[in-house]
Amino acid sequence: MTSLAAIAAQRANAAYITNADDSKAAFLALGDTWIAMYQNDSHQAVMSTNLSGYSYLSISGTRSPLSMDLFDDVSLDSVKVQGGKVTSGAYEGMDSLWNWALSTAPRGTMFSVCGHSLGGSRTHLTPLFLPDARIGPMFSFEAPKFCDAAYYETYNNELSGMRCFLNGKDLWASWPWDNPDWNARPLVDHIWLKDDYGQYELIPGDKWPGGVDAADHDMSMVAKRVAMLDNTLFKGKL
Repeated sequence: MTSLAAIAAQRANAAYITNADDSKAAFLALGDTWIAMYQNDSHQAVMSTNLSGYSYLSISGTRSPLSMDLFDDVSLDSVKVQGGKVTSGAYEGMDSLWNWALSTAPRGTMFSVCGHSLGGSRTHLTPLFLPDARIGPMFSFEAPKFCDAAYYETYNNELSGMRCFLNGKDLWASWPWDNPDWNARPLVDHIWLKDDYGQYELIPGDKWPGGVDAADHDMSMVAKRVAMLDNTLFKGKL
């Protein structure tokens, strides 16, 4: 049986598809009904659903590492939010995205949110826009460090069920590489993917040694590795 995490990884990968018809086909292949796509100048997201009753919000990371978007996305300028601080690169556009999501989904729906890279970091911002009662399973893949320690302490309960994945020696999930203002991760054990054969380690996020390999920042690779994990890892709340 395919785990929720493996399907979420495939959704996070499919969230990068820019053509609406191709996006619909990708989500249909996962068993989802594609509802709509949100796009602005720097990022995009897809809303889908299935018989589970959740509205699935899948948030892309930076769509092109060669674009000017990258410089905005990795900005470390600080934005004060309820309960802490986040970077402007992560926060930019989230009001508009969530206004769209809340107006598109059925009233009162629960959201299951996932994302890769910057999209993973933006998954961590979900409690700013949804009450705890409407937050379903969340999956963060290879997220850089874009929220401060106070933020994660404030929303520890809301984020306690989130599954956070780190991969190999990923360079970009280590960003910013040496900045004491931005070195926090969610206060949950992270799943450190080691290889293509189901090897992993559960570690506190702040114990991950980081990495120097840009090639490991690859959502297709992550999706393949998550699919190899033992499903018992995801029993419980999710």
